[in-house]
Amino acid sequence: MPRRLPRDEYTVGWICALSVEHAAAKALLDEEHYSPDTSDCQDENLYCTGSIAGHNVVIVCLPAGYIGHTPATATMMQMRATFKRLRFGLMVGIGGGVPSAEADIRLGDIVVSEPRGNFGGVVQYDKGKRIDGRLKPTGHLNSPPRILLNALSMMKSNTWLKKSTLYNHISELEKIPTFHSDNTGPDILFRATYSHQDSHSTCDQCDINQRHARPQRRYEERVAVHYGTIASGNQVMRSAIERDKVSADFEGVLCFEMEAAGLLNDLPCLVIRGICDYSDSHKNKQWQPYASATAAAYAKELLLVIPPADMEGTSLTEDALNGPNKRSLEPVHPDYSLAKRTRIDSIEIGPSRQTTMTLPSHQYDRSQTSPSHEERTFLESLKFDQIDARRMTIKTAHARTCKWLIKNSQYIKWLDRNARNEHNGFLWIKGNPGAGKSTLMKFAMKQVKQKMKEHITLAFFFNARGEEIERSTVGLYRSLLSQLLEALPNLLEVLDLSDFSSHSDGERISNIELLKDTLEQAITALGQSSVVCFIDALDECDEEQVRDMVQFLEHIGDMAVTNEIRWQVCFSSRHYPHITIRKGLELVLEGEEGHTQDIVNYIEAELKMNKSKIAKQIRAELKEKASGIFMWVVLVVRILNKESDRGQVHLLQQKLREIPADLHKLFEEIFTRGPENSDNTTVDNPSILCIQWVLFAKQPLHPEQLYYAIRSGNKEEILSQWNPEDITEDDIRLFILDCSKGLAEVVSAAKTRRVQFIHESVRDFLLKENGLSKIWPELQYNFEGQSHERLKECCSTYLGIDFISALGIPQELPKASSKKAIRLRESAVENFPFLQYAVHNIFHHANLAERSGILQTRFLADFSLPRWATLDNVLVKHQTRRHTIKVSWQYILAELNMAHLLAKVLSLPAFENGMKRAFTYDKLKGRNRIYLILIL
Repeated sequence: MPRRLPRDEYTVGWICALSVEHAAAKALLDEEHYSPDTSDCQDENLYCTGSIAGHNVVIVCLPAGYIGHTPATATMMQMRATFKRLRFGLMVGIGGGVPSAEADIRLGDIVVSEPRGNFGGVVQYDKGKRIDGRLKPTGHLNSPPRILLNALSMMKSNTWLKKSTLYNHISELEKIPTFHSDNTGPDILFRATYSHQDSHSTCDQCDINQRHARPQRRYEERVAVHYGTIASGNQVMRSAIERDKVSADFEGVLCFEMEAAGLLNDLPCLVIRGICDYSDSHKNKQWQPYASATAAAYAKELLLVIPPADMEGTSLTEDALNGPNKRSLEPVHPDYSLAKRTRIDSIEIGPSRQTTMTLPSHQYDRSQTSPSHEERTFLESLKFDQIDARRMTIKTAHARTCKWLIKNSQYIKWLDRNARNEHNGFLWIKGNPGAGKSTLMKFAMKQVKQKMKEHITLAFFFNARGEEIERSTVGLYRSLLSQLLEALPNLLEVLDLSDFSSHSDGERISNIELLKDTLEQAITALGQSSVVCFIDALDECDEEQVRDMVQFLEHIGDMAVTNEIRWQVCFSSRHYPHITIRKGLELVLEGEEGHTQDIVNYIEAELKMNKSKIAKQIRAELKEKASGIFMWVVLVVRILNKESDRGQVHLLQQKLREIPADLHKLFEEIFTRGPENSDNTTVDNPSILCIQWVLFAKQPLHPEQLYYAIRSGNKEEILSQWNPEDITEDDIRLFILDCSKGLAEVVSAAKTRRVQFIHESVRDFLLKENGLSKIWPELQYNFEGQSHERLKECCSTYLGIDFISALGIPQELPKASSKKAIRLRESAVENFPFLQYAVHNIFHHANLAERSGILQTRFLADFSLPRWATLDNVLVKHQTRRHTIKVSWQYILAELNMAHLLAKVLSLPAFENGMKRAFTYDKLKGRNRIYLILIL
């Protein structure tokens, strides 16, 4: 009886365009499952599910009558949303071959997308510019993920060794008459200049003398597999002359098809095509079933060489593209060449076969000549503004704390090179929220730098309160690579940087698999150098990204021990999510006597009390109530010192007993104390607005931005330009401290300042522990939606300032790159700190409010889009990014990816029927364009 599995157990997505392709795929399942329940999804696809070689596979076919990029994209995106744990996709079906002197492609052959030259396996041939007579594509499509490229290598190896079982799968399908090769007809290739002679589907009337004479293949070689570039377009290729011209433009194309370009930048995918015609005018459908069968047979063979256990080490499809909650549409260079420039010095053939990779003799000469332009560009591309922001904002350990770590047995064992076989170089420090893990990690890192100068020290501190890159493993890998290559610049000589050649100066790298591969190359070539790496706050990164990162670093650890490479890693995290490593040491702060003594030492040093008996009792009670949570101690000592400064020493013991021992209850107490909270139900409460801004701003705000953002919440206040002499930076800092009740702070990092909560546990309390309902019960329902509505209103109020008069904005703006435009832009940002954020993000907050059910009809009707366009044009740095004053709502919202607002605009009476569909979106790309496709 078929099984019914949960959707999360399916790891392979198999996509077909035609029903005959779907039938071939379904026929090859080892086991067919009942389809999972998708009633809770907005998914119109119909799925066939089952297993092949231990892999749970979901098969989907495009709707009848629909082919091409757009239907493929829509079908795939619904599949990804429903089956969230897919590791990769297989686009399997028929294609039109491109026979040439280099590739003897026959009908029934198989073409597989594989990176070649400047292309990653698939190229969109109908999207580009013709330069000097050759077509140049205007973007790149992603390469297949590494697990599939590794599988291709194994497939080729099996073919050489005569171990392939491809023909077995083809024979299995040929038992079904539809797929038998006897039903195909003759395989005839006509000359490119000879066109089909009539409208009939067969070539009975064509001149047989115009065919290419080709030697007959042996039966055992009747199906050949070709690897290389596949051309994808929205039109059927029916001209042999155009076929050959396009092939020449793209360095040798093997086949044409119509769906892959709609998938590859949104789904890690391999394209497999069975050849059913020669992309010319002599098309007919006789070969389609057999070609569908050969392609499906190859796909099954591919899954057979991938162990199901290896799938656990493969990123989920949404993470593989760029991050936990967002698909990256930034082009990624497709040439995923596995060839490296590392020199192989010796290969010993025999039972103990081993490859030793070494660097040139000047590897460790750090005074080596400066990097080449290509290398400088690569190094620059690794950097980002907040690369070291979190580490810099972590307060240095108190002078009387953390020193116990140096004498801790687990820590000493971790640093002992002779004990590395026991732990593979891993130490994991764990503790409760607020225990002081980050401070301890910063202390350990400084100790290694200062006391163990022979080691190269790397560090990355995840930051959930920062920009997206600060809480992603993309940021981690870029930071570690940047630090390592800065310390050992000659490692650049063993890195194959050709994969990064498509990234122009200043363009940021986001291909996580490419970054991992490059980091592995660098570590493999460390030679005698010793590297110690500290990675803090794993719990502040997406769980799936962390699991993938830990597994990757475990692989590095295994490799390092085997090859005697000196590589050690220290993690720190909360106890959850529960992630383990196979081999490593663990240090739990709650059980460490040294950590408890740190709290005692801090209280002794910082609590402003004498040596009296009562003072001793208070210190003892503080220690007991702390339960190892350093953050709690710091906050409570601050409260008690404030009472002491007011002469209330006799009340300190009672005050301490009133303070809750739980950190989150302490946050509640801090938020609700004070006379201003008697009126905390009003929308003008600055504390509520401050918290809303810190929680839901698109990115962390600068202090001046937050100051004016909060003031914009009072519609009766007259806002004007900022004069730092009247409102100083210190005034702003105190204002923020007061509004946030001391739970938000101004931090300086990366040459800038921004506002964030003093600890991630504050955000946890507000959002995860239902703290909001305890502080402001009237806001507990749809708080996020209400917040985005409130922030939108603040932006709207601020944009009501007469900037045109205040800044002297001319009716005709100077060119964006001109000195006048630069001065105008600088003046706008300097005098009106909140302007840039308000202009760039008002639609972001309105869009999320609409998504949460707060209608934006009135906002859309009242908002002046021409005025917004003028201000946006003042702020943009490139002329091509400017808009005309008559720009439409549809274009702006599609360009900014505001799907919910766009749907609202198109639902209004003014946009009904013909007007809605008359809108052109040719200039929009990627996800922006998809929004319109799905809505229109």
